[in-house]
Parts: sequence; structure tokens; C-alpha cells
Amino acid sequence: MPLPQVEAAVEDLQHSHRELLRVVDALSPDDWDRYVPHGEWTVKDLIAHVIGDMSPSGAGLIHAGVLTPEFIAETSRGFDTRTRNESTIDERRHFGPESLRQLLFESDFAFIDAALRLDDRHLEALGYAVPMGPGYELKVIDWLWRGYHYRQHIDDIKRTLESDYTPEKRTFLPEIEEKFRVMVRGREGFLRAVYSVADDAWDEKSIAAPEWTNKDILAHVAANDLRPHARLSVLLGEGDDDQLAAVNSTVDEWNQARVDERRDRTVTQLIAELDVNRSQTFALLSRIEPKHLDSKITLADGRTLTVVEYIGLFGEHESIHAGQLVPASRARRTK
Repeated sequence: MPLPQVEAAVEDLQHSHRELLRVVDALSPDDWDRYVPHGEWTVKDLIAHVIGDMSPSGAGLIHAGVLTPEFIAETSRGFDTRTRNESTIDERRHFGPESLRQLLFESDFAFIDAALRLDDRHLEALGYAVPMGPGYELKVIDWLWRGYHYRQHIDDIKRTLESDYTPEKRTFLPEIEEKFRVMVRGREGFLRAVYSVADDAWDEKSIAAPEWTNKDILAHVAANDLRPHARLSVLLGEGDDDQLAAVNSTVDEWNQARVDERRDRTVTQLIAELDVNRSQTFALLSRIEPKHLDSKITLADGRTLTVVEYIGLFGEHESIHAGQLVPASRARRTK
């Protein structure tokens, strides 16, 4: 007999999948070639990505008996989603919209079949920890709640249709680009947490950070790239010393002020700001030259770091706040 929590995860997945199909079916032929803000993928690339590998995924690994704590830890340690994503898209470059739409329709068949065959014999595996980053841990049962991914990319497509975005070609020093794996992983993990939050949980006080609501946590992270904007601009010789002094002032006061400024913004607006601000951070990082690498950035706590060391903090910060959102997830609110 299927487990109730797994059935709920499948229902959530099917609901978000149907919504994504409705959005895709409304696309015009030209929409497929539009660029998604603020990266280098088109809508066609995005759909090729969201189809995934069409495998039974984690549920299949449980049935095969290979999903052990050691397997999870080893896979998590070195996994780079960028390589997998680009490979998936490249494999489907020659597919047209009709073929991709059909693959999208079929994309979850194998996973759902495997998931609904999980039963009491698999409870131990479903309770294994999945390390996501500093302060951020899921269980395997949380990992089976995959509907967040469709909700995330539905928003991406909607933002695309509301904009006229053209990507800018950016290059980075190797020392800078080396840090992107952790930086991107932190952002993807945070977005997973955001799109997993139950609709009615946003205005509730956070269990992990009770001074804020779950929406406040999102507002804080959305605004937080304003800090590297100020610091990197000064490093490049273009910044405002008053802005730098402000971000290096009392951390809690600055954080609260930024959250208060965003009280009237919707979750959708905050996610859009999160994306825009990170794009601006990448624009600044693309202008870092070798002469800047040894320059020091001073943090509010008095620490001084090189720009490369500083970038390493981005993913850690978002991972911590993603962990604070986990108790508000659909998975944790379903018995």
C-alpha cells in the first residue's frame, strides 16, 4: 500500500506538472526562442532541462537498494548541477517544441510508478539525511517532493513573457569562476526551499528564526546581494563610500531595515528581485581583474577577505537561510 506522504508528494508533483503543461501549451512559436532572465537559456532550453532524465530517480534508487547514507554523502559532496544541466540541454538541441512537449508530458511516469510502490519496508531509507549545505538538511522523503521544480520554472517562463531580455556575454577570471559551483549550488538550494514552502506558511513566524516570518527570510536574502554590490563597486573604484559604510554598520539593523522596506512586496516580486540582484553581482564579478585579487574586502564583523574568499561566503549564507525555510515546506506540513 502506498505511503500517505509519498502519495501527497506525487499529488503535489502532478498538480504543478499540469500547471506547467498549461503554460507551455500557451507559448507561441516565437516564445520558445525567448531568453529567460537573467542567464543564457532560452525557453526551449529551460523546457529541455525541466524534463530531466525521465528516470525513477531517488525512488528507483531505493528500490535498487543502493540509496545508502554513504551513497548520499558521496554524491552530495562533489555534485555539480551545471554540468548535468548543460549535458541534458545539449542532448535535446535537435528536438522541436512538439517533441519536447511530449517528453515533458511523459517525464514523471517512471518516477511516479517507483514512488507509489514504496511502502513500510522503505521507511528507513526515506528517513536518511540529505546534506544540502551548511545549516541545510533534508530527508529522502523531502527529496521526493519534486513539484517545487515545476513551480520554479513556471515563474521563470512567466517572467520571460513579461520581459524583453537579451543575455550579455560575460567572462570571469579562473579564480573567480572556480567559486561558482558552491555559489550556484547555494542559490539552487535556496530556490528549492522557497518553492517548497506551503502557500499558507509565508506569513507565519519562522520556527528557526522566530524574529522573522518565512516571507521575511526571503526578503532578507533577496536584498542581501546589495551588500556585495556596495563592496565590489568600491573594490572596482566606482563605489559610494557612504553605501559601503552603511552595509558595514550594525548587521542586524541593516538587515531589518531591508526587510521592512519590502513588507508590501509579494513572494513573486521578491523572487524576481533575488534574480535581478544576483545578475548584477555577476556583472560586477565579471569586471574583476588580476590586480583586484589581492585587495581586501572588510566585513561588518571586522574580518578582511580577498574577493575570492568573499565569494565563497555567498553560497553558505543562502544555505543557512534555506535550512530555516524547511519546516515551512509542503513536505513537513503533510502527515
